[in-house]
Amino acid sequence: MKTGIDFFQILIREYFLSDKKKESKRWQEKQEKQAEKTAYNKRKREAAFIPPEEPSKQDPREPDDHKKDVASMAKLLKEKAKMYGKQKSVENINPEAYIAASGEKSSKTKIKAFID
Repeated sequence: MKTGIDFFQILIREYFLSDKKKESKRWQEKQEKQAEKTAYNKRKREAAFIPPEEPSKQDPREPDDHKKDVASMAKLLKEKAKMYGKQKSVENINPEAYIAASGEKSSKTKIKAFID
């Protein structure tokens, strides 16, 4: 049995409301949905800007890690000292090997002489 009155509207008593009240109710529902959507989008944007956790400072009561670091650094320095000792000393370097002789012409001028 279908009449001009919607049964659902009667149940929620919307049929008996005036047009202004119906419109204000729709507007209120629209505002609530908009507020929910705005809050959701805000949470989504803020989630992208969560800073990473910073590492905490070491507890001064734990010297074991510090001792390991010092021991490894000392070992590394000893190895570098050995490598440096194997290299030529500054006294044995011949500076003439690194300085170009002023009496000789460069190779470019020699090539130009052959071309001309």
